[in-house]
Amino acid sequence: MSQWLKAITGCLCILTILMHLVPKGKFSVYVRFYGGLLFFLVAAGPLWKLLAGEGELERLLQLEFLRSDSYDLESSVSGMAELKNDRIREAYRDEIVRQIREIASAYGVEAKNIQLTFGEDGYRITGISMDAAAGSDEGTTGAKAAQMEALEGVKRECAGVYALGLDQIYIRTGESRQWENGWTR
Repeated sequence: MSQWLKAITGCLCILTILMHLVPKGKFSVYVRFYGGLLFFLVAAGPLWKLLAGEGELERLLQLEFLRSDSYDLESSVSGMAELKNDRIREAYRDEIVRQIREIASAYGVEAKNIQLTFGEDGYRITGISMDAAAGSDEGTTGAKAAQMEALEGVKRECAGVYALGLDQIYIRTGESRQWENGWTR
């Protein structure tokens, strides 16, 4: 956001300087037109990135719907205190695993062997651990950085959706066979 504001401020400064340097007449009309066009493109940059950003808007909407579904599911379960039985608990846990797979999929990560830890009530999530594979298996530094960024995105999104701390989410990559934050099993 601050980079965008700096770009707009810089664009306005350059346009003001150009308007003072160019003599009145035909050229000032062209400078004003193309300067205004340039300013519009700089100002509309974030909107353009959102609309044309490789499915970014779709991913954000999908994750927001998942967050809403999770909240609705939690409120429904808490309202059915008298109906708490093994089948409901199992269906609830299966739904959470499905949602986690969908979150991981939105970041291009394949989540396997998802294990959940629940609180005393059996419904409040207290921890998530999973095996994951992100993107391709290329050994380049850029590919590894992209994979780690995707895994970190999954971790942050799960923490936000299920109200967990980042230290309560463990992701183990296929190549290291160790959990990402040092936790071993």
